[in-house]
Amino acid sequence: MVCPDCGAEMENGALQSSHGIYWLDQAAKYCPPQWVKSAEGLCDVDNLMQSPYIPASRCPRCRKIIFSY
Repeated sequence: MVCPDCGAEMENGALQSSHGIYWLDQAAKYCPPQWVKSAEGLCDVDNLMQSPYIPASRCPRCRKIIFSY
């Protein structure tokens, strides 16, 4: 995949976390994101032994990440 911003070749990989990946309207500064009522989980985990992840591509040149969820 080619970066839409700078045209460099992007690297394939994953965004991964040990407790979930969430979208928030604002950063949760004083609590875990899963405690925020408006937090939207962006991925599901198939089992308890697997860490949540989202396949993604990143551009090391301009530091952009592209993913679908």
